[in-house]
Amino acid sequence: MFNPIKVTDVTLRDGLEDFVLKYLRLDDLGRLVGLLDRAGFYSLDCWGGSTFYAALMDLKEDPWERLKKMRRAMTRTPIQMILRGRMLVGFKPYQDEVVRKFITRAASQGVDIFRIYDNLNDLENMRVAIDAAKELRKEVEATLLFSLNPHVTVDDYLQLASGLINMGADVICLNDSFGAMNPRQVETLVSTYRRYFAQPLRLHLHNNHQAALTSYQEGVRQGAELLDTTMAALAWSYGPPPVESLMFSLAGSSHDPNIDLDVLREAGEFLDLLKEKYRYREPAPRKMDNGLGPDYLPGPLQEFILEELKRRNARNRQRVACKEAQQVWSDLGYPVLKGRILEIVGLQAVENILSSRRYETIIPIMQNLIRGKYGRLHSPILLELQHRALAPEDLAVAALEKEGRLRALPGLEKEEDILTYSLFPEEAEAFFHMRAEGVRPPAPAPAAPAPGPYPLLGAIATPQLTLTHKGEEVWARLEGVGSVRKGKQVLFINIQDHLEEIEVQLAPREDGPPDYLVTFHGDTYRIRVSKTFPKEQEYTPVFLEINGQMEEFLIKNPANEKG
Repeated sequence: MFNPIKVTDVTLRDGLEDFVLKYLRLDDLGRLVGLLDRAGFYSLDCWGGSTFYAALMDLKEDPWERLKKMRRAMTRTPIQMILRGRMLVGFKPYQDEVVRKFITRAASQGVDIFRIYDNLNDLENMRVAIDAAKELRKEVEATLLFSLNPHVTVDDYLQLASGLINMGADVICLNDSFGAMNPRQVETLVSTYRRYFAQPLRLHLHNNHQAALTSYQEGVRQGAELLDTTMAALAWSYGPPPVESLMFSLAGSSHDPNIDLDVLREAGEFLDLLKEKYRYREPAPRKMDNGLGPDYLPGPLQEFILEELKRRNARNRQRVACKEAQQVWSDLGYPVLKGRILEIVGLQAVENILSSRRYETIIPIMQNLIRGKYGRLHSPILLELQHRALAPEDLAVAALEKEGRLRALPGLEKEEDILTYSLFPEEAEAFFHMRAEGVRPPAPAPAAPAPGPYPLLGAIATPQLTLTHKGEEVWARLEGVGSVRKGKQVLFINIQDHLEEIEVQLAPREDGPPDYLVTFHGDTYRIRVSKTFPKEQEYTPVFLEINGQMEEFLIKNPANEKG
C-alpha cells in the first residue's frame, strides 16, 4: 500500500539561522520560493516566529511585503506560518483584539496553515488564535512542546492533545526543538496517540543529538503522517534534518515522499550562489549536545548564558552559571526551555551567581513568569521562590494580566503597519521613518568580481535598463557579480523584482566581435549584437541575433529614466 509521507520544508524559518534571518533578502525570495514551490512539498513553513522580527530589525524590510512576495511566487504549495499563541510573533502577550486582527490579516495576505503553540503548553494561551484561524476556515496545526520535565507522562501529552482537538485543531504537531527525544520515546508517543486520535500527527524534531532521522523513521512506522525538514544547503546541527537524507532513508518504501530532487539541487545551487554573492562564511559545525542526564542543559541555553556572561565581563563563570541554570530550571518546575522561557532561566542564573546569594534579586521577567503573565506553570515551583516573587497586591490580577493592546502612530493607515507597530513600537517607528525617507534597505556588500578570462562588467554601462520587446516593457538591474565558474561569468540580475542568476561566456569569432553565450534557467542562448542606432530620443533601437533569429529591442535612454 502506497502511503507517502507529507513533508513540509521549514528552511526559510528554521534553516541555518545566521543566513536565513540576516542574508535572505526580499529580492532573493522570489526565485527561491518559486523553486521550492515546484519540489512537491506539502507546505512551506516560511513566515512567523523569528522571521517577522528579523525582517524588521536585521534586514530592514517589511515582513508583510515578504509574505506578499512569497505568495505571488507560489502557485502550488500552501504557505504555513508559526504563531506563539497570544504572543503571536512577539515577546509578550497581546490582547485578543490584536491576536484576531493579526491572524485575519495574515490569512488575507496568503497564509493557509497556522501552526500554533505556547511556550508553557498552556491551552488557554492558544484558544483565541485557534478560534480565529478556524473562523477563517484555515488549517490549524496545534502544537505540543516536548518537555524534559521528569514529572510529565504520556498521559499528560494525551490530555493536552485531547484539549487541542476539542478546540478544533485539524492536525497535532509534536515539537522537540532540542532533539532530546530518542526513537523509543517517539515510538511510545506516536503509537499511543494513534490509538486514541484520528487527527493527523506531525513530527517536528531537531537534530541536536543526531537522532532526528532515526526518530522520524520510527514515527512513520507508528503512524505519523507529516514531517518537517530543511534543505541540505541550509541544514545545521540545531535544526531539523535535511530532506535529502529523509528521501534517501525512505527511498523505495511505501512512505517515499516523492520530492523532486532535481528542483532541490537547483535551489541548493542558487543558495550557494547567494552565499558567494554576499561572501557569507558558514559558522563552524556545532558539537553534538551532551548526552541527556542529571547535568544536561540544552546547547542553545549554554550559548545564551555565555553571551550574557561576556556582556557582563564574567566569561570565566560559565561553568558555575550553567550549573546554576539547571537549579533555576528545577526551581521553576522544568518548564519547556523555548523562546522567552529559555532567556528567563539563563538571565536569572547569571544574576544569581553574580549576587551575594541566590535570588537576592529576582529579575522582572522572572517575576512576570511566576505571576502568570506568560501562562500557567504546570509543575509546582519552589515555594520560597513563589512567595518572594508574588507580592500580596499581585495575587488578584496575576493570572488575568494581559498587555499588548492595539496601537497606532499618527498617519498610519495600512492595517499591516498598525499591527507591526503594536507588536514592536520602537523598531517599527524606526523602519517607518526609513521607508518614508526612501532609504533603500542596506544589503550585504556583494563579492568583488573574481578575476577571469571574461571581464564582462565593461559591457554593462548602465546599472539599470528599461527595454521594450514586442510591446512589453521590463526593467533589469545588475545586483552583483559572482565568480567565474568553468569559464562562465556569473551575474546576478534583478528582473522586475526577481533576482536571477545568469551565466555569460564570450565566444570569439574570426569575422567580428565575439558572441555572448548566455545561460538562463538551464537554457543557453547565443546572442550577437547586430545593429544599434544611437539617437538622442527616448528609446534606442537595438537588433540582437538570438540563436540565429533577429529580434528588435527598444532600450530607454538613461537620461529619460524617471526617478
